[in-house]
Amino acid sequence: MVRVASLALAPVKGMRLVSADALELTPGGVTGDRAFLPVDPDGALLSTERTPGLLQVVPEFDAARGVLTLSFPDGRSVAAETAGGERGQTALYNGRVVPGTFVGGDLAAALSDHLGRPVRLLARDLAHPGADDAPVSLVSRASCAALAPELGGTEPDARRYRMAITVEGPQAWEEDGWVGGELRVGEATLRVSGRIPRCVVTTHHPEDGHRDVPALKALATVRGKKDVYLGVWCEVVAPGTVAVGDQVSVAVPVGASA
Repeated sequence: MVRVASLALAPVKGMRLVSADALELTPGGVTGDRAFLPVDPDGALLSTERTPGLLQVVPEFDAARGVLTLSFPDGRSVAAETAGGERGQTALYNGRVVPGTFVGGDLAAALSDHLGRPVRLLARDLAHPGADDAPVSLVSRASCAALAPELGGTEPDARRYRMAITVEGPQAWEEDGWVGGELRVGEATLRVSGRIPRCVVTTHHPEDGHRDVPALKALATVRGKKDVYLGVWCEVVAPGTVAVGDQVSVAVPVGASA
């Protein structure tokens, strides 16, 4: 049986991934995921690769109150309402433009102080998804565990790969074969649209941002240099709530393949 092992989201793109007991999935992605985007004074998106200090910040967003809280490694926490800023925009890594409103005041000041450079936070318009390539990401624990022999025998922390949904039950890489098929997960139905190529961000520790393990090299060794993929992208066919422990039903059409 395939079931949901863990769920996570990133209220602020590039910051610490936050665990969740349940997620609301919509055609635009996970509700509350990447609701805010850190940018420089010119509006350019900050990347985790070049700004690993983002991973040290723990975000919490109370959508009902419109309050974002940022907790920093020195013990500080700053909370403020996020509505009512000036209009702005940024571009994601794939070039897609995301408009929104800038969040100023204490939040931007505290984040700038932490990173040692001027930073702004853009609250994206909800009509424009914050994910780069597809609304929802999914991986199996077995696929992550398959990398352990190349990482000193330790299964890598799934947060390193910033997956929304981690499942248990399938064999390693089994989810690759779901491409072209549909998954019933909790109340939601997902269509698996493709595999996820991996980048250097996976070599950074998911909590403090320093480069700690050769995650890309491990993946290339296990799968091959031309097959550096882990996890799959999913489109949301039918929205709904997904919770830890939910069963996953897999329906793959004949002839579908990774």
